Amino acid sequence: MKLTCYSIIIFVLLISCKEDKKTEFIEVNQDHYTIQGSAPGLFNGLRAYLKSTDEKGFLKSQDTAIIMNEAFTFEGNVDHSEVWFLEINSLDGSLPFVIDNVNLSFEINKDDIKQSVIKGNQVNNTINEFNIQLKKLEDSLSHTSERYRQMILNKENVTGMSDKVEHLKEVILKFPHEFIQNNTDSPYGLVLLNNMIRRSASDKGFIVESYDAINEDLKTSNLGKRVAKSIPNIRIQYAIIAATDIGRVAPNFSAPDPNGNIIELNKIRGKATLVHFWSSWYKASRRDNARLVKLYDKYHDQGLEMIGVSLDGNTNQTHPKSDWKQAIKEDKLIWSQISNLKYFNDSISNAYNVRSLPASFLLDSDGVIVGKNLQGNSLEDKLKALLK
Repeated sequence: MKLTCYSIIIFVLLISCKEDKKTEFIEVNQDHYTIQGSAPGLFNGLRAYLKSTDEKGFLKSQDTAIIMNEAFTFEGNVDHSEVWFLEINSLDGSLPFVIDNVNLSFEINKDDIKQSVIKGNQVNNTINEFNIQLKKLEDSLSHTSERYRQMILNKENVTGMSDKVEHLKEVILKFPHEFIQNNTDSPYGLVLLNNMIRRSASDKGFIVESYDAINEDLKTSNLGKRVAKSIPNIRIQYAIIAATDIGRVAPNFSAPDPNGNIIELNKIRGKATLVHFWSSWYKASRRDNARLVKLYDKYHDQGLEMIGVSLDGNTNQTHPKSDWKQAIKEDKLIWSQISNLKYFNDSISNAYNVRSLPASFLLDSDGVIVGKNLQGNSLEDKLKALLK
């Protein structure tokens, strides 16, 4: 089996997480917890708080300690292990950790509390390693992106740099998902999953798969119940996204052309068909039309068909249909054009999960999606293969 760069990076990081589980602490079964905190650089009198999550997702205080001589202590007991959060006055954010009736040690990073080190039980050691590896990935992405930017400014050859940046983004996006898959009984997985849900850019498939992998007992915790409320809607979103994955048959659709005639996707299919979403009101979309005109002129006789789906109809348009028809005329779009004039509320754009313009889907002769948002040489190379 061929390993991609992406797969290799994930594999190495996961192996390092598993191999670095040694700890100088020995877990001891006891009926209480003790937290010894080291807080270098923090002033006397600052307060540290232990907080848990209620069913509504709000943090509620469980205990408070005062920092003296750059140290603080907590003692107490819990009925079961769960995710708590440490907050300290004057520091931004909070530090998630798994509380249990064990001895824990916190070494606080006053510049970034999330980079603090927790020791004392295996689950927190695993969390530490996750955070260390994630920070390395983020630093690598930052360095690579900056190098890419400088190369562009210096007019250097940037071949392959874009791919490197995208690979790192993919690895970072998938990293929490991989942690959950390999630590299904860790309460920290709920924290990562909750963060994934809150980020709109998160992969909906990763969220669904991660939730399904988590231990059922964890789902009954307060944070688990909080996370569960979002899952049904995300499953619906994921089903829509999955319907237009590469390799899936493109959803059929129909809508009126400028003259009111109903045009159906499945009835205009060629050796290759480009479904293109655009609008008259978006300049970038209009500029893209010039590229498509050349593409259509070059490949139509060889079997390329195209269908334009306009998302005209936004609230700023007084006469959306007239705007649409005028744009078709000005841009010389001679292939099939349809629109329901419903902006992004259009049923077709929803079925294809289109959230920005322009957007396109390339289909083969069987209506199977073989490419999304292809540009330049990538699009032409794929077309040539389909039109042979």
